[in-house]
Amino acid sequence: MTAERILKYPGFLYELKGTHYFLGKWICKECTDENAADCVFMYRMSRQAKEEPETKMYFQKIRAYADFALEVPYNPAKINADLNALLDGLSDAEMNALFRQMDGFEEDYRKYCGEI
Repeated sequence: MTAERILKYPGFLYELKGTHYFLGKWICKECTDENAADCVFMYRMSRQAKEEPETKMYFQKIRAYADFALEVPYNPAKINADLNALLDGLSDAEMNALFRQMDGFEEDYRKYCGEI
């Protein structure tokens, strides 16, 4: 169910086990871009402080980083396999942390991008 939930949306950057990953319907890839990871920190800080303009800006920046990280050609079987392998390696606590991140993403996606 978690994989289906992730694959429903375009890419976003999530932190799992201290590493950032681009996850979404077209991507499952470790993030090595420090600027993108810094945006996640600023996004979370702005979101927690309820600073709406900054939260929106960082949300959109993270979405852009995810789009630029897409690989051609698109390989849905590899993305699905990589995502399931990543999720299978998460502990219950790590999975709960991912759920919280996904909840925030979905809320902000509806707010800034409309319903999916």
